[in-house]
Amino acid sequence: MYPPSSSAFASVGRHFDGPRVGDAVLVTVSTDAEGAEPVRLTATETHKALYGPDSDPQFAAAVWKEVLRTAPSDLAPHGTGKLLTIWLALPRLTGTVHRVCTRLRADRSDVEAEMVLALLEELAAPDAASHLSDSSLIHAARTRAWRFARDGLRELPSAQVERIAEDRALTASDGEADTPAEEGLDVRVDRPDGPDGLRAPLRFRVRLEHLRKGASVDTDDGTWDRSTRHGPRKKRRSGCRVGTRPVRPAGRRS
Repeated sequence: MYPPSSSAFASVGRHFDGPRVGDAVLVTVSTDAEGAEPVRLTATETHKALYGPDSDPQFAAAVWKEVLRTAPSDLAPHGTGKLLTIWLALPRLTGTVHRVCTRLRADRSDVEAEMVLALLEELAAPDAASHLSDSSLIHAARTRAWRFARDGLRELPSAQVERIAEDRALTASDGEADTPAEEGLDVRVDRPDGPDGLRAPLRFRVRLEHLRKGASVDTDDGTWDRSTRHGPRKKRRSGCRVGTRPVRPAGRRS
């Protein structure tokens, strides 16, 4: 059901796989029947009430209402109520994740993380318990994922930060900068493939005067060489991703 990586969706799913959490009573749903006792559900039973083959739409709506009523006020250290809400939303989000990643070539773990952040922000909003519904919660997460992926398409990929300074004519021929000295470039270092290395993209600001003075160039033997902007350039090997830095000018974030 969840991707086999250490993604946000997989982490939430693993949290409820353990018997200590999965068998604990987390939701109490009142019924309309006169004199009937409230229905007490574990996490597993709650999930089955929403997505099981015998799911009743009316009861499922009551379950969602109770989950969303209690989750915003959950102040427990581990936030089990909020995690339960996220877990119950995942089956309605995985299809969107697949479409976003396929059409816009976004990283799956990044898209999932953005969706989880959107869910948490909705749950933390003022008066969330009174106005939040399952449909608005899902809509917010889907919208956040599409916006995140489309924003990534506007970034300008470059193999070398120094080249960006030259291509965009940041330094005039007389040595004066075309842009104010306080501006810079937002540099993003992508997470490398495989289980090791960065767990998220690395972003930092580079001042333009540093770009004009010199930049680090990746050499064929995998080491880094400090050279000036007039120094010789190493020809990059085709298909090599090492050292790639997608860069976009500052001030263009949406």
